[in-house]
Amino acid sequence: SIVSLFKTIVSVLEPLIIGAVIAYLLFPLTDAMNQLLSKKCKMKRKHYFISVILTYFCVVVIFMLAIVGTYLLIGGRISESNNLSTMVTSIREYIVKYNELFTYVNTKITESGLSGDLKGYLNNTIVYISTSISESIDNIFAFSRSVGSVMINIYIGFFLSFYLLKDYELLKKNYNKAMPLFFEQERIQSINKTGQEINHVVSKFIRGQVLDALLVGLISSIGLTLIGMDFAILIGFTAGIANIIPFVGPVVGCIPAIIVGVLSPDPMQAVWAVLVFLAVQQLDEVILSPKIVGDSTGLHPVLVIMAIIIGAYLGGIIGMLLAVPTMGVIKLFAVKYVEKRSTTLP
Repeated sequence: SIVSLFKTIVSVLEPLIIGAVIAYLLFPLTDAMNQLLSKKCKMKRKHYFISVILTYFCVVVIFMLAIVGTYLLIGGRISESNNLSTMVTSIREYIVKYNELFTYVNTKITESGLSGDLKGYLNNTIVYISTSISESIDNIFAFSRSVGSVMINIYIGFFLSFYLLKDYELLKKNYNKAMPLFFEQERIQSINKTGQEINHVVSKFIRGQVLDALLVGLISSIGLTLIGMDFAILIGFTAGIANIIPFVGPVVGCIPAIIVGVLSPDPMQAVWAVLVFLAVQQLDEVILSPKIVGDSTGLHPVLVIMAIIIGAYLGGIIGMLLAVPTMGVIKLFAVKYVEKRSTTLP
């Protein structure tokens, strides 16, 4: 009941949570612009609001450039070929072909002179493979629907983040007024210090993950271009973005490359694409991630996996994205508690 209540609360507050995360991510840029304007202008009251406007203007420009870039990458392909426009139809045709193939194989096994046990084993194997493929396809479409829901919440959260950033000074002022009503000055200093430590852990993790994702996207794009895959840059950077989700992201990022490879004139491209992603993931795990991200959260791999599983169960895609830094914050509190207890024990 507690988990169900928590999931309901998270679902209702998801746009606000996303807005808070977006505001947190954009705050460094807003603060930098505010400091720059403070040096050149004398309108102190309007500095921060202008900084927020400029920040969101930059975000909108970058978003529009991304859309234009995506169109330039695939727009010509759509007009030259029907590959993309008939992709869904082709996938359905493949599903029909697979079902016909499994039915044919089952019929032949039944009509064969094999023993009953062997027939049953082969039939069960065929049914298992067919069911697994159907479930995988259903999971892909379910994932697409969940992504659409997340995009709506991100759209709402984007507007909420504007007001959170715009009223940052007011929120900070109210916070400073409210804290002495509940805590003593020493406790307030302790809470503020803990908040700074949490910010350090989370910001370090985010900066490392973003840089790592950009490098993975660039290397993946180069590798897919070398094997001659269509939409190589788009697929490569999609894989880089998906790589932000530990363990699960690389698998999700590989799916578009496999689909495009299977539907291409040379289906072997799907195999080459998988080999490219395997090579990139090895490079990322051995060299890039340890050097760039490093031990930003100090979490054991088992804790990371468990955090992702729990995050996916409680919050879906957003929960998976927030799982690792959240677990890092929990570890921070646990370490502080242990240190406090160790100083009080004889």
